Amino acid sequence: MVRLPGRRTLGLAASLVCSAPLARAQGMPPYISMNPILTSRSGVYFQPYVDQAPGTRVRILLDYASSVELAQNPLAELILDAELLRLDLTVSHDVGARYFVAASAGFNGAYDGFLDGPLNWYHRVTGLRVAAREVLPKNLFNYILVLPDGRRFRRSPASGFLGDVRLIGGWRHTRHWQTVLAVTLPTGTGPGGYTRGTISTSAVTTARAALDRRWTYEGSAGIGLTPRHGELTDYQRTVFASLSSGLRWRFSGKQAGFINLFYQSRNYHSTDLHALNDREMTLDYGFLLRARKGPEWFLGMTEDIEPNGPAIDLSFRIGARW
Repeated sequence: MVRLPGRRTLGLAASLVCSAPLARAQGMPPYISMNPILTSRSGVYFQPYVDQAPGTRVRILLDYASSVELAQNPLAELILDAELLRLDLTVSHDVGARYFVAASAGFNGAYDGFLDGPLNWYHRVTGLRVAAREVLPKNLFNYILVLPDGRRFRRSPASGFLGDVRLIGGWRHTRHWQTVLAVTLPTGTGPGGYTRGTISTSAVTTARAALDRRWTYEGSAGIGLTPRHGELTDYQRTVFASLSSGLRWRFSGKQAGFINLFYQSRNYHSTDLHALNDREMTLDYGFLLRARKGPEWFLGMTEDIEPNGPAIDLSFRIGARW
C-alpha cells in the first residue's frame, strides 16, 4: 500500500509555495480519466504546472487501459468490459511571461482487447481479486447500461475516433502557482457513450513547491460545468469538482518517480448503480526519464481505487514532451 503524504507534509508544502526555488524539472504528467462513463460527461482533469519556456512546447501521451465493471441489481445494470486507447497531442505556447495558451486533440479506440489473460495471471499472483473478471468472458467487448426507467443501451466497440478538442488558457500567478481555464468542444466522432456531445468548461488551479533537493509537491483543485445533454439527461449532474495531490522524487540527475492521487466528484445521480452515482479516485504513478538530448519521457500506470469495481483495472501510460 502506498503511503500518501500526511498533514504535516502537506502543510509544509503549502507554506513553501511562495518561497521554494523553482523545481529543476517540469511537473508531473496530466491526468484525464480513461473511464468512458466519466469522460462522456465531465471535463475536469489534472493540469500540471507549465513552466515558462521559449518557443512552442509539444506533448504526446498514449494511454491504454483495461476496463472491467459489473454492477447489477433488480432495477439497473452496468457491464463495462473493454480495452480503451487514447493518443493525446497537446501544443502550448507562452504569451508573455505570465500567460500561455494550449490545445489538445486525441485519437481514441475501444476494443475487445488482449490483456485479460495477463491481468488474470497478475491478479492470481498478487492476490488482488477482481470478481468481475471471474464472471465476464475473456477478451470479449461488452458495454451495456440498463437504467431504472427500463431503457437499455448497448454501446459499440470503435476501432478509432476523434475525441473532444480541449482549448486552454493559463495564467501563472507566481513561479509556483497557476490557474487554467479549459473548454472542450463537441468534436468527438465516436459512437454514443464515449464523448460528451456538448461543450464543457473547467477551471483548475495548481500549486507546486520544492520540499527539498529531491522531493517536489504538486496539488490542484478544479471545478467544471457541463450542460445536460443526450440520452442520459434525467440522470446527469452538471457541476463537477476535482482534487489532486502528488509527489515527485528526483532519484538521479534528471530522472524522477512520481505518484499522484486524483479525485473526481459524482457524474450521475438516481441510477441505482454505485459505479455511476459515486465519486471516483485514481492513483497515477510512474517515472519521468530524460537523456542528455531529446524529450522527457513518461512511463507509468493508473489504477482506480474508488468506487469498488474497479472500472479501470489497469492503464498503461507512455509519452514524451519537448
